[in-house]
Amino acid sequence: MASLGAASTHFGFDLFKELKKRNDSNVFFSPVGISTAIGMLLLGTRGATASQLQKVFCPEEDTEQSRRKAEEKEIEKTEEIHHQFQKFLTEISKLPNDYELNISNRLFGEKTYLFLQKYLDYVEKYYHASLEPVDFVNAADESRKKINSWVESQTNDLETEAQRA
Repeated sequence: MASLGAASTHFGFDLFKELKKRNDSNVFFSPVGISTAIGMLLLGTRGATASQLQKVFCPEEDTEQSRRKAEEKEIEKTEEIHHQFQKFLTEISKLPNDYELNISNRLFGEKTYLFLQKYLDYVEKYYHASLEPVDFVNAADESRKKINSWVESQTNDLETEAQRA
């Protein structure tokens, strides 16, 4: 498997090319943030869905032989992806205080959905994220505001400043 950095860089450039095709103005996004979100999704998937998500981190030729190899090594690859995210997120928090770099992750899940505790434990372990139950079914707008408020608090309200500019 390629390193997480190389895979995220490759993914970021590919995504940028696609976004530029659809939008002729400035494009701003976080490949690391999107990759992390995909990693958290991957943690809770199996089978065909997991195989598709793994392609973000482990692009291979789409041949019958590579598909068989991918099936055989699916669990091994998935564990390695999560271990690399864990290492990255742990190391990034140890950087010197000369500048500020924060990566924050959180799951916002429908409060009536029963998430497996094992999944939540792994999300905490590998991605330093926890679950915040919200009511998407009956209070979608309040849930949106709660999520936006959390993002603002994690970005020291810079999100709000960027929106005003």
